[in-house]
Amino acid sequence: MGPDRLPSDWPLSEHSEFVQCAGTLWHVQRLGSGPVILLLHGTGSSTHSMAGMAECLSSQFTCVLIDLPGQGFTHAIEEREHLLSAMARAIHELCKHIEISPEYLIGHSAGAAVGIRMCLDTDISPRGLLSINGALLPFGAFIEPLMLKAARGLSRSPRVSRFLARRGTGESDVRRALRDTGATISEPMIQRYTTLISQPEHIEGTLRMMGGWELGQLAKDLPKLKTPTHLIGCEKDHIVPAIRAHRATREIPNATAITLEDAGHLVHEADPERVAHVFYQFLEQLN
Repeated sequence: MGPDRLPSDWPLSEHSEFVQCAGTLWHVQRLGSGPVILLLHGTGSSTHSMAGMAECLSSQFTCVLIDLPGQGFTHAIEEREHLLSAMARAIHELCKHIEISPEYLIGHSAGAAVGIRMCLDTDISPRGLLSINGALLPFGAFIEPLMLKAARGLSRSPRVSRFLARRGTGESDVRRALRDTGATISEPMIQRYTTLISQPEHIEGTLRMMGGWELGQLAKDLPKLKTPTHLIGCEKDHIVPAIRAHRATREIPNATAITLEDAGHLVHEADPERVAHVFYQFLEQLN
């Protein structure tokens, strides 16, 4: 992780900078002009996941993309068990440090949970939040504690991370994993994920992220969310079924939801223009 690991052909690398803040070295990308949108990727990903969205929106907005702690090219933070809230506070500190005040948040999967936690736990006051296949609700009272415990245990073993990194360098494994998300991903994006999962630090960060995901508490706090929220679910998403977006509207005041047909978990990578169109429709609702 860090500047020395960032490939020269990484998406939007010409906009990359590395910022020391909150005890962490962050990989940040900024492009465009206008009101600020903070774009937050999901578990196991990086800024590359939001690059297409940023390119679609940067003509009217300042798009700020970050690698979440322990992911991509950003160093990890100390907290483990309560990582979701810790990430939200650390990103808030980063925003203040680089002098941005996000007017909108766009989060994919776990990134949507981080964005909501920021709205609940910090003093940011965005005009709206777009959740793309947001991982917001618990997987189940029985299975979730087991998943958290297993992920935390695995993340503490460097040997496991090194083994998984070596195991994951096979492109066929990456293709299979991405196919299982229900999305059609381009060849360049397959190469990006292949690069990421060959890094033991990224594997460890992903496991730590999974182990610190307290969705039970987040679900309890959703009724306190005051930020106008629009949730995208996707018909072919096998990771976070579309029904979860609609269920979340029962908990989030004044939230709305939509299901995109013939789309999977990584719809924002496969078809960023389509998701950008949904965002612009959301802005029309807000105005």
